[in-house]
Amino acid sequence: MRAMRALIVVLMIVAAQSASAASLKDISETKSLSNKIMQHFLKAEFVEGLNIAKAYWPLPPVEIDGLANKINTQWSMVQQRFGKPTGIEFIKEEILGKSFVRFYYLHKFENHAIYWKFTYYKPKNEWKVNSITFRDNLEILFVPKE
Repeated sequence: MRAMRALIVVLMIVAAQSASAASLKDISETKSLSNKIMQHFLKAEFVEGLNIAKAYWPLPPVEIDGLANKINTQWSMVQQRFGKPTGIEFIKEEILGKSFVRFYYLHKFENHAIYWKFTYYKPKNEWKVNSITFRDNLEILFVPKE
């Protein structure tokens, strides 16, 4: 029994160290992470996609799990309204100074599309996930650049 407890403690320490070892050094790594997550979202694998983000997101894991549950709850309504998924498409990148970057992806369905927005923040030397959201109102994507 003691050996089992010791093993569990060691595994928890290793897991904590590997979670803190994850880092995103440049914008290309943030986009790569977003692409990986979107591949899961395309297949409605929200838990798996958000689990990838956990190592880079300074939120408690329980909050990220809650986000996955919320998306799963809403997803049947999305599919009912918009049909079956047909693919994803990268739309645009926005950079705000040296501290924020945001990526937009279309999640395409038979009848409509939604967009996913990935925002990253760089407080010092590494990028962190700041937010991941989706919307079905696409108007923001059509705002002309000045």
